[in-house]
Amino acid sequence: MWRYSSAVDDEEFGALYDALKRPVHAFAARRVGPEAAKDVVSETFEVVWRKRDEFPPDRAAWPAWVVGIAKNKVLQELQRRTRKHHDNRFAQDWTVEPVTDDTSHSVLDSVESQQIYRELTPAEKHLFDVAFFRDLPPSQAAAVLGISTSAFTTRVSRLRQRLRDLSEATGVPGPRPVADTEERIS
Repeated sequence: MWRYSSAVDDEEFGALYDALKRPVHAFAARRVGPEAAKDVVSETFEVVWRKRDEFPPDRAAWPAWVVGIAKNKVLQELQRRTRKHHDNRFAQDWTVEPVTDDTSHSVLDSVESQQIYRELTPAEKHLFDVAFFRDLPPSQAAAVLGISTSAFTTRVSRLRQRLRDLSEATGVPGPRPVADTEERIS
């Protein structure tokens, strides 16, 4: 655990919140739906605020640290839903609404792409989200996933092949990554 004598001040926290609230919401919305994502964003930045004296020393690592907290909050929400789902009284909560937040960055804006996305394992979905929906360099994306940069680029390459295979198997045109993502991850 990191502890520093000087905590992040209000201005730095505000700037971090402004920079990351939309990406954190988009990440969470793809996993738990837009409404629950609002709670995930709120809970994520509540934790960030409480831990403002534990920020990583390198400011460039802050986004990855925040996304890691958001990932934990998404997992907590999914666990909560699983508990509710098994109770059978809340089965209707299991439906995830489509996200229409920013179509210029959304690979999942078509029914066909959603079909392919649903075929991915949870680990592949998480890799997909981190690789193609974050504005993180590979080193920070790898840190979010808790793996090395070389492992990250290898997994992204394998994921691209899996997407191509799924696309061919289903006869559905595969999703295309955001234009600069290919260069950034290569």
